[in-house]
Amino acid sequence: MSIRLPTRGPVDRLMSGEQSPQPPPSNSLLVGGICGISAAFLYTAANVALRGCVDLDPFLVSAVKAAPTVLFLAPVLVWMSFRGQPIITSGRMIPRFMLVALLGQFVGNAAFQIALGVIGLAASVPITLGVLIIGGAVLGRLILREPVRTPTIIAMVTLIAAVVVLSLPTSTVKPNTSASELPIWVGGLCAAASGAAYSLFGVVMRKTLHSGVSAPMTMFLSGAVGTVSLWSFTLMQSGTDPIAALNSTQWAMMGAGGLFNFLAFVALSYSLKALPVVAVNLINASQVAMAAVAGVMLFAEPVTWPLVSGIAMTFAGLLILMHGRRW
Repeated sequence: MSIRLPTRGPVDRLMSGEQSPQPPPSNSLLVGGICGISAAFLYTAANVALRGCVDLDPFLVSAVKAAPTVLFLAPVLVWMSFRGQPIITSGRMIPRFMLVALLGQFVGNAAFQIALGVIGLAASVPITLGVLIIGGAVLGRLILREPVRTPTIIAMVTLIAAVVVLSLPTSTVKPNTSASELPIWVGGLCAAASGAAYSLFGVVMRKTLHSGVSAPMTMFLSGAVGTVSLWSFTLMQSGTDPIAALNSTQWAMMGAGGLFNFLAFVALSYSLKALPVVAVNLINASQVAMAAVAGVMLFAEPVTWPLVSGIAMTFAGLLILMHGRRW
């Protein structure tokens, strides 16, 4: 089954900042706004659940996180195939996409989980988001030949400064429950690596969608790659004893992280269909503030001047980026 994507669809407009050709009706705007806010909350809820798992093996957490995507999309693919909708019209990009998905699972998801255990939630989210935006602009220029405008360059410089500040040893402290012994700067590097991996995954996913692979199939393949590879790596590295020792609360937290992450992606997709991309991006950027509040209120992460300054610069970079694009 293959969803026939337009030449400039919602995924393209997410990167380019273009407006939808026709303004949606008011009820669609309302639904889009609700979905956008829901996506930001759900992504934050997923990150909160993952932050509660910093005492566990980050690769195991990432393996469990990938499972809901497979479980929920498998029936969708079966149903759409039953209705006669082609899943794949061309498979030429699939090997490349699966390779990048593997990188996204290990460097994106697992590295982000490591960062949560070293620098906490309030610092990890803005670093990852900032590098994701920077990487998306750079890779979009190199791979997709998309233009990089002056506001984008200014925003990138601001976001790079924010990432540097948030990676300073004085910006935060290691969570008390963390099993990691890595220094703060390594946690910042892991968060940055996660954002870079996510940006590469996004660019290659766009090319895969336009090559004849449906959106549900691309997400299913990504989840399947993560489930198989991360579970295999975890079992080879640690065996079954640490897994057998997990309690029901730990399983529930890991599963909640994956479920909220999947639901957030669905909500974001609906929001992109109804709202201008700049509006969706601004709503989604509220994750930075939500993560900061959640980190401080739920996990007693310290409020330091480097942390506040880095978050403020992240918001400034996002606002510069959005101001330079058309609504």
